[in-house]
Amino acid sequence: MTRVFIAAGEPSGDLHAARYAQALRARIPDATFVGFGGPRMVEAGVELRANLVERAVMGVSKVIAEFGFVMDVAADFLYELEHDRPDVLVLVDYPGLNLNLARMAQDHGVPVVYFICPQVWAWAPWRMRRVASRVDLLLAILPFEEHLYRRVHSRVHYVGNPVFDHLSEIEANEPEPSPPVDGRYLAILPGSRRQEVEGALPSMLRIAASVAEAQALPIVVSCQRPSLRPRIDEICRESRVEVSVWDQPAHTLQRTAYLTLVVSGTATLEQAFFGGPMLVLYPAKPWQRGLFRYFSVTPFVCLVNLIAGREVVREFLFDEDDIPEITDFALALAEPEAREEAAETLRALRAERFEPGASDRAAEATVRFLEERRGASSAARPTGARENPIGSG
Repeated sequence: MTRVFIAAGEPSGDLHAARYAQALRARIPDATFVGFGGPRMVEAGVELRANLVERAVMGVSKVIAEFGFVMDVAADFLYELEHDRPDVLVLVDYPGLNLNLARMAQDHGVPVVYFICPQVWAWAPWRMRRVASRVDLLLAILPFEEHLYRRVHSRVHYVGNPVFDHLSEIEANEPEPSPPVDGRYLAILPGSRRQEVEGALPSMLRIAASVAEAQALPIVVSCQRPSLRPRIDEICRESRVEVSVWDQPAHTLQRTAYLTLVVSGTATLEQAFFGGPMLVLYPAKPWQRGLFRYFSVTPFVCLVNLIAGREVVREFLFDEDDIPEITDFALALAEPEAREEAAETLRALRAERFEPGASDRAAEATVRFLEERRGASSAARPTGARENPIGSG
């Protein structure tokens, strides 16, 4: 019996880890799954040792506040390694904690698979060597990541982006959603983290107000976490821009909005999948933009452009001085002809690049990896020795 330990730390990682576990179980029916994660993993049959999604340990202040919890998680994993050693550790994104778990597993001879490689190339590319030194198999979700990581690791596979697995299921199983307002409207997706909302939403409201006035569009602001609602309401009141706030799943806005202002992140991929024209924004001071240009190995921040390998949607790392330029671009994009051209470009990109099946390809690559390890282990054993199960090291 193969014992798989999976570690994920955010809602998106929980979702992708759950799909991966289901795909791996289909290929190794007798496998058992334990790990750190959230409710989606539980639904997929993973026995949780700790709910990291519920605690959401992110950011320096949060890590300090939750230090005792983080230490308990590490202690639980160490106990697992010493008393019921898994055949493989599978990490899903969340590099802050996961790279430390990888080191612990490595010290105990447990092979490590990383599904959704850490995107350290965006802000600290020198850390790719650290990732490579702690992982046996890297499963990349962006096309160029395979090339980047191959510079420092011999075993890297591009499997596609698991976001498209989730979105394809939504599209296939959910009816066309009812928009939050009648007729055309402008949507704002200010991110799912407090620092993103506080950094971007005030400027996004100023830009949206100009477009809404020119095109007679109502404005709808997405709120993806209940804890963010008071702060979003406060920022909207202070802006004196008339808006409505949407607490339901963002994909309703992504499927029905006339135009969307999006904070750079996974939401841009979701928006592009549904063909919704957008403007991608991320707040950054001039010195932060300078650091990005100096250290980044790519010219883009937006995931849509990274997958396309070219600028398909306009992205801005912006501060207050850039708002007039962004507003002019948004006004031009809101014109019907320009909007339709942008939508057609996104439809073509989806047909070309947005292929579902990443979870299955990741599971298949993992099985091949474990079988090769089993074969290598069997070849090294004396004749007559008992064969190990898949994944034993």
